[in-house]
Amino acid sequence: MITIHTIDQAGKTIHSPCVVTLGNFDGIHLGHQALLDRVLKVSQKTGLASCVVTYDPNPAVILGKRPEMKSLMTFADKEEWIRRKGIDFLVALPFNKELAEMSAESFLEEILLKQLKAKNIIIGFNHCFGKERRGNYELLKEYSEKLKYSVEKVDPVFLKETKLSSSYVRKLIAEGNVKEAASCLNRCYSVSGVVVGGHKRGREIGFPTANVQTNVNILLPGIGVYAGLTTVEGIEYPSMINIGRNPTFGANAVTLESNIFDFQKNIYDQTIRITFTEKIRDEIKFSGVEKLIAQLKQDEIAARNIFKTTTKEKTSNP
Repeated sequence: MITIHTIDQAGKTIHSPCVVTLGNFDGIHLGHQALLDRVLKVSQKTGLASCVVTYDPNPAVILGKRPEMKSLMTFADKEEWIRRKGIDFLVALPFNKELAEMSAESFLEEILLKQLKAKNIIIGFNHCFGKERRGNYELLKEYSEKLKYSVEKVDPVFLKETKLSSSYVRKLIAEGNVKEAASCLNRCYSVSGVVVGGHKRGREIGFPTANVQTNVNILLPGIGVYAGLTTVEGIEYPSMINIGRNPTFGANAVTLESNIFDFQKNIYDQTIRITFTEKIRDEIKFSGVEKLIAQLKQDEIAARNIFKTTTKEKTSNP
């Protein structure tokens, strides 16, 4: 896959007609995956290259509609996910005021058709582009015959009765409902970060933790204790993960810590990945360290049991 970061670069890199889709693709949930799968299917059927257009950063942040909004994945993770799908071109348009002021018609003609050489445009049911979000399936359909391209709309994906969206996934994760979020993503939610020094309180009470500094723009699950996995140098280790303020030891800033089971290595300054499988409990302020230790022992049992269950489910699935 070739990743392109400017419109000019796109015009110089893409030399043949493409099947193009566009969107934020934050989190790449099941709805996004259905869109990408359709692009690949049309690409294989027509022999055209596949192209995904996304925006960096998210337009909602730049336009001030949701300035505090956290993302579900870094651009690097999004890029890697789309690459693994088998897409030929990823165009990451730098979203700025100039792009925000571009009319939907100009976006269609100057970017999608002229630079990206779109022959087939596949768009999600709710995606909008161009100034005042005027660009949508209806507008694309209106111009398709005149400008000689085909357009197709991909319908929403529902989980039970809920229409999937990145906003819904963010809500679940912020609430700590990582198990339900995993159903929306078709994988467990994860974040990466660098291991930094901490207060070493966990080590003192028999539960050493890796303190992880993550990208401030990436959403962390709600405060609480979780079962999950910690990936170090490509190897996944069952873990008990805490997101919270450690209230038993006073008022503190929110931290992300992972107690990696059966692990002794020094991993300071390494980049690791934390995957959240299931929430065990909310954060509790204990009256003493002994009660905290007793609870952590129960949490470890719960986390190990969750890992055993999920491992059995994986091995029993075809």
